[in-house]
Amino acid sequence: MSLLEDLLREVGSAKTTIKRKSALNKVKLMMTLFDKEMLTLGELVQDVGLSFPTMNNLILDLHKRKLLIPKEKGESIGGRKPVLYQLNDGVFNVLCVEVERFSVRMEVMDNNNNVLFPRKSYPFEISTDEKDIDDLILVIQQYYIDMQVDEQEISAIGLSMPGLINYKQGTNQTFYSNNAFNISAYLKQKLDKHVAVINDVKGAALSELAYGAAQNKENVLVILMDWGIGLGVIIDGKVYMGNEGFAGEMGHMVFVDEGELCYCGKRGCLETIASGIFLVNQARHDIENGVPTLLKNLPNLADLQPQHIIEVANQGDQYAIDLIANLGNNLGKAISLLIQILNPESVVLSGKFAKAGSLITIPIQQSLNKYTMNAIRQKCEIHVSTLGENGYAQGLVRYTVVDYFKSNLDALITNN
Repeated sequence: MSLLEDLLREVGSAKTTIKRKSALNKVKLMMTLFDKEMLTLGELVQDVGLSFPTMNNLILDLHKRKLLIPKEKGESIGGRKPVLYQLNDGVFNVLCVEVERFSVRMEVMDNNNNVLFPRKSYPFEISTDEKDIDDLILVIQQYYIDMQVDEQEISAIGLSMPGLINYKQGTNQTFYSNNAFNISAYLKQKLDKHVAVINDVKGAALSELAYGAAQNKENVLVILMDWGIGLGVIIDGKVYMGNEGFAGEMGHMVFVDEGELCYCGKRGCLETIASGIFLVNQARHDIENGVPTLLKNLPNLADLQPQHIIEVANQGDQYAIDLIANLGNNLGKAISLLIQILNPESVVLSGKFAKAGSLITIPIQQSLNKYTMNAIRQKCEIHVSTLGENGYAQGLVRYTVVDYFKSNLDALITNN
């Protein structure tokens, strides 16, 4: 049992109203600290709504339990600098599971984004059949074995994946979608952990907002460019989820009349002309028809992935450069429509295609110049993601911890 779980159990087992209230206030304090990262005593008093003596006693108790620590001195106009408080390392450990169309990545990070067990990728094909969810469980268990992870060290599991994810219910209407299958509840039952499920694009937007190119910005479009194309919308400094969590399905806007059939069942979706799937399918077709390109040197054309095309483009392969430019032009036209509607201050290009750099940003910018009103376009900057290797996992940790706190706090308040 983690230190945090021990505190949560204390709320439920407290035998007096005063002790229950005190334990509940400690949970609220920790939730506030995680959200704001570092706060002074005065800021905690204001945010949590408790008196200075009460807050000071709570801090002393949590410090004694090693749940929070005084991290560093804050700024002061004069006199002694105030102490800043932060959650201790290892209070909450999250197994981050990032599911893509053809692979799954995992790593374990704590509440302060320290990597406890390194990331490892496994071949994995996402399915529409809920019966195949057990394959994901097997991969998670294999990661435990490979990394020698003690399951008792894991506080919760954060799962990001593509598809129409109802974040309120824990269902995915695109994958593992038969019979309104509840992914979150099923995995929680099988793995005996709290499971927070989020759409991969929403997770990317959270990461960019907290740690990447959208930091300190209010209105941003985050375009996740991987096998598919997704949109994360940040409005007034918060990731917009939509009524059920379906906001941002940019890749399935119908873009070509009577175009190619998309896996979603519609024809002419943006993903059929501007996505990793499109890029790979087009390259395979062209290579089989004799187009000269460095991609021919791959041992097995069936293993071709978007990053291979990006790599040879960065090496100067003209075919790959043209292929990416064509994708960028189509994507830029779609982004221009979004800019006209939402008037963001910036657009962040995230995901695998961000590594293409100017090879994709230039054609996107050219399309924006062509299709967007000048007055709107001029005040909207295009940025490439600045997230590091663990950037998406950091956003997943943040989402999972907040979801864990909220679900437990709601239950505790209801029962008390």
